[in-house]
Formats: sequence, C-alpha cells, structure tokens
Amino acid sequence: MLDEARSIGRIVGESISEGSYKNTTDVINALVIDTGGKSGPESVNKAMDILGKRGWKTSFNNLPISATLESPKWEANELIVRPFSAMYMENEPEILEAINRTAAKPDALVIVWAWMDGSRA
Repeated sequence: MLDEARSIGRIVGESISEGSYKNTTDVINALVIDTGGKSGPESVNKAMDILGKRGWKTSFNNLPISATLESPKWEANELIVRPFSAMYMENEPEILEAINRTAAKPDALVIVWAWMDGSRA
C-alpha cells in the first residue's frame, strides 16, 4: 500500500504515527509528495488518476478539501489525499524543513495519509 502511495511522485517528507481504537492499533503514514502539478488541486487530481489506474476507488469525495480512496487489494486501509497545507504538518518540523530545502513549491504539493488498520494490515 505504501509503495503505491509513494509512487505517485517525488517524496518530499514522510512521518509515521500510531493510535489505538476499539482494541486495534492504527498506523498512519503521512507522505508529502510532489506530483509535478502546478497547484494543490491539480496535484490531487494527478494523484487520484494514478491511484485510480492501480485499482483505488474514491469512497468519499470532499474536493477540493480532500478525497478518501480505498482498494479491494488493501481491505480496512485507506488513503486520504489533500492539497498540502503547513498546518497539517505543524508537529512535523523535519518535513517542513525538507520542503524549504528542496525546490518544492508548497502550493503544488499533496499530503497522502495512508491509514492502516494494524490488526489487519
């Protein structure tokens, strides 16, 4: 699942966190990706197109804010794709520093949250 998410563009930064819910552990990978789009919405559309060709289907569309995708290949797991905003990474200073170090245009990046149910992943 992560390889599919990572393959939509150049990884600018990545973090991982865990949380528990109803006796399961969820693992959330946050990926900041440069898809080569000129804007956040264009980059989200590119990401969704690439993932769609790999079998991911939109299960919740709240664009231009975000979209949630699921794949029958990865039951109980989902990807949430949204345009980049620094506020979503305020607890990830290393990612914000990586964006500043690269030639990445923050307005054109996407965040992909790979949400994995640890009990079934």
